[in-house]
Amino acid sequence: MSNSTVALSSEEILARVQVIVADELELDGDPKDLDPTAHFVEDYDADSLALIQILARIDKELGISVPVDQAEKLTDLATLAGHVSALAEGAPRA
Repeated sequence: MSNSTVALSSEEILARVQVIVADELELDGDPKDLDPTAHFVEDYDADSLALIQILARIDKELGISVPVDQAEKLTDLATLAGHVSALAEGAPRA
């Protein structure tokens, strides 16, 4: 994990993850307007490849590696951003 990652607040992580999700899922509108509880697959028609691409961009842009085997548990923006924030803080996540 890079030093810049440690300095990111939960709010900053959420904002960056919102942009990544909106971009990868090709959603129109302001990323800040995304429903944090909308289901990636059911509400946004995301497929497994899109979810993997989201995780890859989080790793590349934020320096936070989310194991691919956890992707199926990260079903919405709020859950994903919370998970990424916890990883950034060094907290173990299941």
